[in-house]
Amino acid sequence: MKKFTFSIILLLVVSISAFSQRKYDEIVTTENNVQDLVQNEITGVVVFKEGGTVKGLDPETKKVVWTLTKDDFGATSAGDILSDPDFGKVFKDKSALTSVPGSPYVEAYINNKYIIINTDSGKVVYNSSKESFWVTQSDFIPETDEYLLTLKKDGDMAIALLDMKTGELKWNTTVDKAKSLFSFSFKESANTNIATVHGSVIYYLLYGKLYSFDRASGKLNWKGEEDYSKFFLTQNDKNIVVVNNAGTFSTKQYLNVLNTETGKSIWKESIKTKRVVYLEDWGTKILVAHYSGFNFYDLSSGEKIWKKDARGDGLKRVIPIDQDFLYVAENEMMLINKDGEKLWKKFIEISDDKEDPIYYLGKVGEKVMYLTGTYGNMVDYKSGVKLWKRNIQFDKDRPVLPAYDEATNSYVVYNDEKLYKFDPSISDKPEPFAKVNIKKEKELNSIEQFPWGVVLSGPVEVMGVNMDGTIKYHRIYSQPGEGTRRLLKSAAIAGSIGLGVGSAVSSVKGAEITMTYRDSEGKMRSSVVKEADKTNQDQAKAYAAGSAALGIVAAKFNSRFKAMKQNRDYSYIFAKADTGEKVLVKVSKADGVEVDKIIFNNNQPVYEIDPATQNIFYVSDKSIQIFNKK
Repeated sequence: MKKFTFSIILLLVVSISAFSQRKYDEIVTTENNVQDLVQNEITGVVVFKEGGTVKGLDPETKKVVWTLTKDDFGATSAGDILSDPDFGKVFKDKSALTSVPGSPYVEAYINNKYIIINTDSGKVVYNSSKESFWVTQSDFIPETDEYLLTLKKDGDMAIALLDMKTGELKWNTTVDKAKSLFSFSFKESANTNIATVHGSVIYYLLYGKLYSFDRASGKLNWKGEEDYSKFFLTQNDKNIVVVNNAGTFSTKQYLNVLNTETGKSIWKESIKTKRVVYLEDWGTKILVAHYSGFNFYDLSSGEKIWKKDARGDGLKRVIPIDQDFLYVAENEMMLINKDGEKLWKKFIEISDDKEDPIYYLGKVGEKVMYLTGTYGNMVDYKSGVKLWKRNIQFDKDRPVLPAYDEATNSYVVYNDEKLYKFDPSISDKPEPFAKVNIKKEKELNSIEQFPWGVVLSGPVEVMGVNMDGTIKYHRIYSQPGEGTRRLLKSAAIAGSIGLGVGSAVSSVKGAEITMTYRDSEGKMRSSVVKEADKTNQDQAKAYAAGSAALGIVAAKFNSRFKAMKQNRDYSYIFAKADTGEKVLVKVSKADGVEVDKIIFNNNQPVYEIDPATQNIFYVSDKSIQIFNKK
């Protein structure tokens, strides 16, 4: 009897394991362990490094289409680069392979060399091994198919322009001593170093120094007299707005305007203010919003135009609406017109705590809707009167997740295991249309609205809720452990491509400075408007620019991007199965059905999900296992 029972249990375990274990459809074997793997967004080519080689895998044929070896990489860089004490700092945290967004290129750091590979052809477009310097930073310019390279050579720092069509440096200009380069951390430099091509000029903010180069010759036109943290070109092409910090730990900032020909200030003195939040260029004047308020300043003189600043203690964000300005100061909001006059009788309190995040604030029809860490409500745009007598009060210790539905111009909002519908047409506070039992609530990071209902998802949980409030499905999985962070990140990216506006939650708090462009009457200049938040449209434009630069992959890119936009139908969840195995589960958001389940056999798996085909490329020791879409 015991043998019989044991046999049945064993058979059950084996059958479950057999069901969950899906064998790869194709495999690419290698001589050495695969050390890194990335996919390029433009071409779709999967690039991997194994041993001393780098190879490109076609995502459609699943065949290796090009291979690069030490013969292609060349010898160790010239000179005494390896003995440079700062050399290791640059390469220490570099990944072996990095796909360059908006381009067909992959950067590789191999054997102390910096290499740029065209993934469509497998051609090494640039190789630092022939140079007597080493590259500390690279910035791709999609509009011109060029690279700005920051170099260190013989104790000097230089800037070079690389033509990707020829792989040759157009010019190489020394700008400073290299010691200033290492007063910044490399992580910080990635966020502050900004290059802008403007006609025949390249402006480059590098480690706090602003440079102007002649794009054709590389001649240094000028170097800024002070350190800056941000710069913005004005629409008249004659000036640059610059912002710099008063000190390392100071909350003060200076703002000034430079002449583009000389790099010198056109104002007698800089504006000293608290942290700058937002800028607008109106042609002859600039709106400057800082942590304590905002005002217009004459572009040529720097003099204030409004007699008094618009009040703004603890200013978080200024939102331009038509020719008006909606702004948040601490935990209150106010609407003013272009002359700085209040349009509402009093400030509207939108949260309990001035530190509460703001998840949404903007105009919906003729109403202003706000969603914060504590409250949600609608306000009449013209009068500033709350449309609902009582706020919806959120539990600020739990996630607040909104999703916008363009068809009905409404929002669905999740908080504290409740779902609300924010419809501009309703006259009073809505009651929750659904109450749900989320197991891993604090890990929820996505809400999406579909014609049939709402999908809530997190790293190990996904739930579908019908619009009548009934639960359509609920999938819960076990956390696999700390060693899976990279994989979870990849899965999140693959599952989020093509999501609409409102699918991702972002807090207003801590937003980057932006500058919006208007004419002298305050009308938006749509051709040069710069948005703070990058949407899928921006992503498409960036990819298209890279595709156009390469030329031959334009058709390939267009077909891939169309397929990518439709890939919001599944959640990819990495979890631990009942058997103890680590599995990647593909769940249909439409019905909660487990479409696919793949077992990984290593503790820190590396893989890519092709967003266009949904095929999975998984590194397993000396091979890449390919699982076709299921």
